[in-house]
Amino acid sequence: MSRIAAAVHIVTTDGPAGLGGITATSVASITADPPMLLFCINKTSSTYARMVENNVFCINALAPCHETLSNVFAGRTDERLDGRFETGEWRKLATGAPALAGAVASFDCRLVETKEVSTHVIMIGAVEAVDFGAEGECLAYVHRRYKTV
Repeated sequence: MSRIAAAVHIVTTDGPAGLGGITATSVASITADPPMLLFCINKTSSTYARMVENNVFCINALAPCHETLSNVFAGRTDERLDGRFETGEWRKLATGAPALAGAVASFDCRLVETKEVSTHVIMIGAVEAVDFGAEGECLAYVHRRYKTV
């Protein structure tokens, strides 16, 4: 799959279980009416448990200027869980999950279904709010490197 280009996202959550977030490329639109999205997360991730308990998540599509932030949420630095949010500018939309200021787009979702598949869980969310950043290039990942598209 490293040969297949994919858009880079940071998926976040907040609520009773606390802050959490991951970098994800496995994100897809499911339906337009009602608007629903999915992403996949490793079930051993500490963020996974927080997302399920919080019942909300926000999918933030990244611009090229967010490459460093992507590495933070991918676990390639020393920051963990709440500490990851010390980098970047965050705000809240409808659900309370952190939305990244300057993201290409932020899709604020309420969790409606999960489906366990081997090592991962497919998380399906109903979009409750959307925030669009300025039109421009997106951050992608292919051949184990970041690219601008």
